[in-house]
Amino acid sequence: IVRLFPLLMEALAWATSQVSAAVAVVLALRQLARVSSQYTGALLLLVLTLSLATFTASMARTLDQSLVDRMYYKYGSDYLLTEMGQSPDAGQEAGVATDPSSPTAQQGWVFVPVSEHLRVPEIKAAVRVGTYPASATIGKSTASGTFYGIDRLEFPGVAFFRDDFAYRSLGVLMNQLALDSSAVLVSPEFLRDYALDIGDRVDLDVSVWGQRRTISFVIADYIRYFPTYYPNKDVKYLFVGNLEYVFEQMGGMFPYDVWARTDDVVDINQVQRDLAQYDIQVMAMRGSREAILQEQSRPERTGVFGILSVGFVAAAVLTMLGFLLHSFISFRRRFIEFGVLRAIGLSVGQMIGFLGFEQMLLIVAGVSAGTGLGVWVSDLFIPFLQVGTAQNVDVPPFVVLIAWEDITRIYVVFGAMLVLAVAGMIWLLTRLRIFEAVKLGEAV
Repeated sequence: IVRLFPLLMEALAWATSQVSAAVAVVLALRQLARVSSQYTGALLLLVLTLSLATFTASMARTLDQSLVDRMYYKYGSDYLLTEMGQSPDAGQEAGVATDPSSPTAQQGWVFVPVSEHLRVPEIKAAVRVGTYPASATIGKSTASGTFYGIDRLEFPGVAFFRDDFAYRSLGVLMNQLALDSSAVLVSPEFLRDYALDIGDRVDLDVSVWGQRRTISFVIADYIRYFPTYYPNKDVKYLFVGNLEYVFEQMGGMFPYDVWARTDDVVDINQVQRDLAQYDIQVMAMRGSREAILQEQSRPERTGVFGILSVGFVAAAVLTMLGFLLHSFISFRRRFIEFGVLRAIGLSVGQMIGFLGFEQMLLIVAGVSAGTGLGVWVSDLFIPFLQVGTAQNVDVPPFVVLIAWEDITRIYVVFGAMLVLAVAGMIWLLTRLRIFEAVKLGEAV
């Protein structure tokens, strides 16, 4: 960047001289082109500190958003409710704690409609999500995975789903499930490992609470990630389809989870009591927001963000001080030059324009190069910071977020710095005595 800077300034000086007669602008560009070595220190200071500030701010922003994404991925939505159904034959409540092999579990279940959840003021939307083991026998191989049954209409308004979870938007995927009740979304690894393609039929052995059925599906599209799904060597593949279609094939309803969306953190105990008034028995209610607050209060996380914040602030402050010092030292060093320019006819206004435009060009070049370098380094290196000892620590993967809001604050600081530098130079120029500068030049 330092080597390209004088070439760029020289090209701009030539182009400006062809279309403009502004002496201050042409002088500033030629000064930067001819004696660029005088500005190397300030330029490097701007580039390095801006790139460091961009990187640290973007790293903090990415880590913060990654925590939110990981918690929402873990629970699927604001809250995950594990509920109890009722067996009409036994006339007693049963739920996930009931023995799946019992006759009660095999004769179907009765649930309060999911729409009843909306009668609780805190719950704004809710959707059924069934999670069941599934496998496909293809040739002599068995592909084990997890099947997620969803209600496609309500799912987009409740669930956490990032754009990078699939190759198409969530709306397109839900439309694919709407076209055919037997449609299924599968992980791309499943298609690759078994040489399948969209439109092919696949039979899945779905196990639901002691009952096992072979259900025929049509592959409609790919999906890479799905909330609460963590691949491993035993459960390698992902399948997503219509929950109602599975219940039809199984001959009745079976236990499922309810994902709920709220506007804010709620009192879990109170919500459970409110739901109980509508015969909805919640065995467990876990929330993403509570998990996020718990993680954010960890001392090691506070320490990391403290270090990043200190680095960000220090880079901005040191750059501002360094550039202001460079501006005033440069003015004193070029004292004779300014006196000669005034003597040959440049007005105070032209001198102010000359120095102001020179400083602005230097700041714009340094800030632009530093920001570009910081963004590039952030995209290159931040994904490698997703490490840890937990299994599937990289699910969901990092999405690098550039902290443009924080970078804009630095731009504002540098804008104020430019104003201070120009104001100081105006003050010095008004006190400049031409005869002293010229006589000093003769002595030299």
